[in-house]
Amino acid sequence: MKNRFVYPILVIALAAAGCEKDQNEPLITGNVVIIEDDITEPSTWYADSVYLIKAYDFYVENTLTIQPGTVIKFHPSDGPYMVLSGSGTIVANGSASLPIVFTSFKDDEHGGDTNGDKSVTAPAKKDWGYISTNGANGSSFKYCHFYYGGKFSYSYTLGIESGSVATVMNCTFAHNAGDDASGWYGALDCSSADKATQVKNNIFYDNVRPLSIMADMNMDDSNIFHDPEHPEVINSYNGIFVETINDVTAATVMWGETEVAFVIDDNDWWIVSGASLRLADNVVLKFRPDGALCLSDGAAALINHDGAGVYFTSYKDDTKKGDTNGDGISSTPNTGDWYGIWDDNAIIMLNWPNILYDEY
Repeated sequence: MKNRFVYPILVIALAAAGCEKDQNEPLITGNVVIIEDDITEPSTWYADSVYLIKAYDFYVENTLTIQPGTVIKFHPSDGPYMVLSGSGTIVANGSASLPIVFTSFKDDEHGGDTNGDKSVTAPAKKDWGYISTNGANGSSFKYCHFYYGGKFSYSYTLGIESGSVATVMNCTFAHNAGDDASGWYGALDCSSADKATQVKNNIFYDNVRPLSIMADMNMDDSNIFHDPEHPEVINSYNGIFVETINDVTAATVMWGETEVAFVIDDNDWWIVSGASLRLADNVVLKFRPDGALCLSDGAAALINHDGAGVYFTSYKDDTKKGDTNGDGISSTPNTGDWYGIWDDNAIIMLNWPNILYDEY
């Protein structure tokens, strides 16, 4: 954006005179800035305006800086997503008192009645699509709120994708999609992120699936998987869903989340030779049907596997970190729900007392 106009009368006058706006200048109506063109040069969005994405193929090809307190809304059909391209970077660093909000065109609570229908429509999950880093590194999302996204096939709202490195800290993800029982992607999807991506101090509630990660990502115990003001409001599939196409390959991966379980869906998931997974006390791993964990270097690769409160159990086991498969009390765990843990060094299936409902 070359300049930032705040004079809607001037915009109307130019239009009446038959003049066209510069390709890089947004249309401004009142305090609503309508974004119809890609970001091709360094640009800043400000908190005194509401930004409405109204370009179906909207790409950020340069640095977009978003000021604290700014509200960005996505048109459901004309501008449902934002994708980084080339050297595109989003620097969206809000504050605790002035969060940056990414939300639905129908959301009157944030930024007012942008669609002008008063209370006729209300926002809902899947009102808009997603923000994708698309392999571009360096984006930062701090003190951002993401509401009502997940419209398209993978159902995520923010995707740290294609090997991107990004920072997502002190953000709130609420009322978003994330895949249902047949899928694997969270409202925040880091399943194809670079392992250096940081996901800390975020809040997830009223999403279908909250969070998906790649296997080599470190996860501490700082994220929250319920509404802090209403702790009974959680997520439909309340867990961290681990992308297991890639095995654990890093020298030391550390998982510390204790509110919800890590969920594994792989019948041949390896901690390869030279790699290790360190579990904090009270960490639980749940396995989907036919899931198996394979240890190339044996039990030593699974550090603190016998720690206090550590369990390896069935996806149906609601007694360990709650209802991760999203069916309430409709299913119960049984022996043989998953395959078990294979020690490739000793050539045996392990039978530790904290391995529950496996075939062995």
